[in-house]
Amino acid sequence: MIQELIKELPLKKKQILETAEDLFLRFGIKRISIEEICSTAKVSKMTFYKYFKNKNELVKYLWSLMFEYGMKKLEEIEKLDITFQEKIELILKLKEESAKKLSHEFALEYFFSNTDLKEFFNQMYKRSISTFITFIKNAQAKGEVRTGMKPEFFIAATNKLMELVKDNELVNSYDSYKDFVLEINNFLFYGIFPRPNHE
Repeated sequence: MIQELIKELPLKKKQILETAEDLFLRFGIKRISIEEICSTAKVSKMTFYKYFKNKNELVKYLWSLMFEYGMKKLEEIEKLDITFQEKIELILKLKEESAKKLSHEFALEYFFSNTDLKEFFNQMYKRSISTFITFIKNAQAKGEVRTGMKPEFFIAATNKLMELVKDNELVNSYDSYKDFVLEINNFLFYGIFPRPNHE
């Protein structure tokens, strides 16, 4: 996901970041230790501490990259000369790709962390919400989304839907966590307009 953003970094730092991203997405943050990251990335702990003060600083760095990647892709999609519906299709493809490795554990920690990472996440989330509200308003101005719908309502609905991540019974009713994530996103976006050529 972040490879294109870190290609200019020193090799060892890239190894740490790529390994940490993979392990965190698959197993969650709490379960993965610095030792495991170093062992899997084939770097020493001394090298790790050369770049990151502790695991939380590594998580913040990774989240910043993931956020930057998401915002960059959204901006690229927004500039395309296609309909809002086609833009949503592209966004859902990106979400499907990113959800392939995503674990339930990581999602719970990402959205509902009670650690000092929570404030950091909230700051990033506020920035992304502002960008997405502009995205919706632009579509409303073109008549592609109901003009009577407040973008703030859309964001509030998104937040409520994300709380379903806490429902283990519901999550476990899906074949994979990716399917659950896509269900939320399809329900969210295609509540705005009918989904064409799909059941």
